[in-house]
Amino acid sequence: MLLSNPITIKELRSRMRGIRAILPMMAYLVVLSIFVLTQFARFGSEINYSQLALSGRTLGFSLLYVQIFLVLLLSPAYAASAITIEKERETFETMQSTMLTSWDIVAGKVFSGVSYGVLLVLSSLPLLSLSFWMGGFDFNHLFWGFLIISTSALVVSALGIMLSTIFARSYLATGVTYGVVIVGFGIAYLFQLILDRWYANYPTSSGGFEWHTAPFWLIFSMNPLEMLRVLDRDDVKVVYQFNNFAHVNPLIDYLNEWLNVNHLPYYVIYVFLSLAASIILLFLASHFLFRSSRGDRT
Repeated sequence: MLLSNPITIKELRSRMRGIRAILPMMAYLVVLSIFVLTQFARFGSEINYSQLALSGRTLGFSLLYVQIFLVLLLSPAYAASAITIEKERETFETMQSTMLTSWDIVAGKVFSGVSYGVLLVLSSLPLLSLSFWMGGFDFNHLFWGFLIISTSALVVSALGIMLSTIFARSYLATGVTYGVVIVGFGIAYLFQLILDRWYANYPTSSGGFEWHTAPFWLIFSMNPLEMLRVLDRDDVKVVYQFNNFAHVNPLIDYLNEWLNVNHLPYYVIYVFLSLAASIILLFLASHFLFRSSRGDRT
């Protein structure tokens, strides 16, 4: 059990004690509060009641977008140094000498980090409650929005933990983790622009399954910002305007129809893909940690 894992207990106790747990949360809420105030300033001193629901929806989803950027910014800072800091403090050998397996160590580290990230997200509920009061933003949006953000934090944390088992210094692991996240999003966006132009030559899809669109589908379905857009607009069709003709990605169209038949939203795919990627990264981290343990004993 993760909750009874000694690494989880130790990390949560050390993280939640003192001012180290309070200051990041205060800064997180201050940033969100300033953003909410700027949004209300944009709405004006007198909000038209006919536009109240639209304003509430805009406020709710804007907060979700800001939160996912903050979570992706904060998550690597802890995860990428989770293992390297043990080596720098010369406590890694002590941890190896226990009965804990490499999987116990990796799982405990990532669970404690993601738990704090989820706590940050939950702390924004009072601000998001304003969207409920204004209308246009309901519990379904809140639930799936928080789930998308939480799974994004899990993927980034798993990536950071894996790189932390490879590098010996915290600054190297942290820098590479941020580099992978930033460059990954940049390359994905550039590749998406290229594929936009490429797949625009295909006719409008009729729901057929076509494997040649798989790279585009993977980039689209693994992008949390795209999934928040899908949640906001309730539309997953990726349509392009090319020579006055509309074109749709066939694979996305097919999966959307299949999910609709089974009464499931499209962002379920993102959750499952994120969980699968996180498990793979954690197993790799466990493998590299085990190899480093054997190397230290020889």
